[in-house]
Amino acid sequence: MSNIEITHAELITLRQKEVEQYQINIDTFTAILQTLSATLPEHLEKYRNRTDKHTAIAEIENLDDVTIVADAWHHAELSARIRTELLEQRKAKAILAVLEANQ
Repeated sequence: MSNIEITHAELITLRQKEVEQYQINIDTFTAILQTLSATLPEHLEKYRNRTDKHTAIAEIENLDDVTIVADAWHHAELSARIRTELLEQRKAKAILAVLEANQ
Protein backbone atom coordinates (compact mmCIF):
# COMPACT_ATOMS: atom_id res chain seq x y z
CA MET A 1 0.00 0.00 0.00
CA SER A 2 1.08 3.50 -0.74
CA ASN A 3 1.24 6.22 1.89
CA ILE A 4 0.28 8.97 -0.52
CA GLU A 5 -1.76 11.64 1.19
CA ILE A 6 -4.16 13.71 -0.87
CA THR A 7 -5.70 16.84 0.54
CA HIS A 8 -9.38 17.54 0.26
CA ALA A 9 -8.65 20.37 -2.18
CA GLU A 10 -6.62 17.97 -4.35
CA LEU A 11 -9.51 15.50 -4.33
CA ILE A 12 -11.81 18.24 -5.57
CA THR A 13 -9.35 19.22 -8.30
CA LEU A 14 -8.97 15.60 -9.42
CA ARG A 15 -12.74 15.13 -9.56
CA GLN A 16 -13.16 18.38 -11.51
CA LYS A 17 -10.62 17.12 -14.04
CA GLU A 18 -12.52 13.84 -14.28
CA VAL A 19 -15.77 15.71 -15.03
CA GLU A 20 -13.94 17.79 -17.65
CA GLN A 21 -12.47 14.68 -19.29
CA TYR A 22 -15.91 13.13 -19.59
CA GLN A 23 -17.11 16.34 -21.26
CA ILE A 24 -14.18 16.30 -23.68
CA ASN A 25 -15.06 12.72 -24.62
CA ILE A 26 -18.74 13.58 -25.03
CA ASP A 27 -17.92 16.57 -27.23
CA THR A 28 -15.42 14.59 -29.31
CA PHE A 29 -17.73 11.62 -29.82
CA THR A 30 -20.61 13.96 -30.69
CA ALA A 31 -18.46 15.71 -33.30
CA ILE A 32 -17.45 12.38 -34.82
CA LEU A 33 -21.10 11.29 -34.94
CA GLN A 34 -21.83 14.27 -37.16
CA THR A 35 -19.50 12.78 -39.77
CA LEU A 36 -21.07 9.31 -39.75
CA SER A 37 -24.36 8.02 -41.07
CA ALA A 38 -26.48 5.57 -39.12
CA THR A 39 -28.57 4.91 -42.21
CA LEU A 40 -28.06 1.72 -44.19
CA PRO A 41 -29.45 1.04 -47.64
CA GLU A 42 -31.96 -1.79 -47.68
CA HIS A 43 -29.51 -4.29 -49.19
CA LEU A 44 -27.11 -3.71 -46.27
CA GLU A 45 -29.64 -3.58 -43.44
CA LYS A 46 -29.05 -7.28 -42.66
CA TYR A 47 -25.56 -6.31 -41.41
CA ARG A 48 -26.71 -3.68 -38.88
CA ASN A 49 -26.72 -5.87 -35.77
CA ARG A 50 -24.16 -8.46 -36.77
CA THR A 51 -21.82 -9.32 -33.93
CA ASP A 52 -19.39 -11.22 -36.14
CA LYS A 53 -18.13 -8.10 -37.86
CA HIS A 54 -15.12 -9.71 -39.58
CA THR A 55 -17.32 -12.35 -41.16
CA ALA A 56 -19.88 -9.74 -42.17
CA ILE A 57 -17.24 -7.57 -43.83
CA ALA A 58 -15.87 -10.59 -45.68
CA GLU A 59 -19.35 -11.21 -47.11
CA ILE A 60 -19.63 -7.71 -48.57
CA GLU A 61 -18.01 -7.51 -51.98
CA ASN A 62 -18.23 -3.78 -52.66
CA LEU A 63 -15.68 -1.79 -50.63
CA ASP A 64 -17.95 1.28 -50.63
CA ASP A 65 -20.62 -0.89 -48.98
CA VAL A 66 -18.07 -2.02 -46.38
CA THR A 67 -17.45 1.63 -45.52
CA ILE A 68 -21.18 2.35 -45.27
CA VAL A 69 -21.72 -0.60 -42.91
CA ALA A 70 -18.63 0.23 -40.85
CA ASP A 71 -19.82 3.83 -40.46
CA ALA A 72 -23.21 2.65 -39.23
CA TRP A 73 -21.54 0.31 -36.73
CA HIS A 74 -19.23 3.08 -35.56
CA HIS A 75 -22.21 5.43 -35.22
CA ALA A 76 -24.01 2.93 -32.99
CA GLU A 77 -20.90 2.32 -30.88
CA LEU A 78 -20.24 6.03 -30.38
CA SER A 79 -23.88 6.68 -29.51
CA ALA A 80 -23.60 4.06 -26.77
CA ARG A 81 -20.27 5.49 -25.60
CA ILE A 82 -21.82 8.95 -25.30
CA ARG A 83 -24.58 7.58 -23.08
CA THR A 84 -21.99 5.80 -20.93
CA GLU A 85 -19.84 8.93 -20.66
CA LEU A 86 -22.91 10.98 -19.66
CA LEU A 87 -23.78 8.50 -16.90
CA GLU A 88 -20.22 8.34 -15.61
CA GLN A 89 -19.96 12.13 -15.70
CA ARG A 90 -23.18 12.35 -13.70
CA LYS A 91 -21.68 10.11 -11.01
CA ALA A 92 -18.47 12.15 -10.95
CA LYS A 93 -20.49 15.37 -10.60
CA ALA A 94 -22.42 13.89 -7.67
CA ILE A 95 -19.19 12.94 -5.91
CA LEU A 96 -17.75 16.37 -6.66
CA ALA A 97 -20.83 18.04 -5.15
CA VAL A 98 -20.40 16.03 -1.96
CA LEU A 99 -16.70 16.89 -1.77
CA GLU A 100 -17.42 20.58 -2.32
CA ALA A 101 -20.19 20.56 0.29
CA ASN A 102 -17.79 19.09 2.85
CA GLN A 103 -14.94 21.56 2.43
